[in-house]
Amino acid sequence: FAAWDNYTPERINSMFDLVNEQRGFKNEGWEAYRQQLLNHYPQRPAQQNFEHAARQAYIGLGSALLAAAEQGIDATPMEGFEPEKVDQILNLAELGLKSVLLLPLGYREVEGDWLVNLKKVRRSKADFIIQR
Repeated sequence: FAAWDNYTPERINSMFDLVNEQRGFKNEGWEAYRQQLLNHYPQRPAQQNFEHAARQAYIGLGSALLAAAEQGIDATPMEGFEPEKVDQILNLAELGLKSVLLLPLGYREVEGDWLVNLKKVRRSKADFIIQR
């Protein structure tokens, strides 16, 4: 999963134009929102914009994890890799992107997997969810 390295007017406009094209009309509120983003994001530092875009990549991750689970495919999100090397291998900079996380997909090898039959251990809801 990768994210834009920065928000630019061209990138913002391309997404709004795509929505307008797909929906077949322009909406006054939607266009006001476009102007709000154009007045805010391009002026911020590129690193701040990348960090925001990187967090948006997790929305796609959630969808991918759900889709994999629905198909019975094992998946696990991975950080802890060297993004600069992945970016270089995939030539992401030329696309204006930076890698954020990896999602290996596949099927577990049940034979020889000593973890497969162990009970899942999770904190209780009381220890995990704060209610106010």
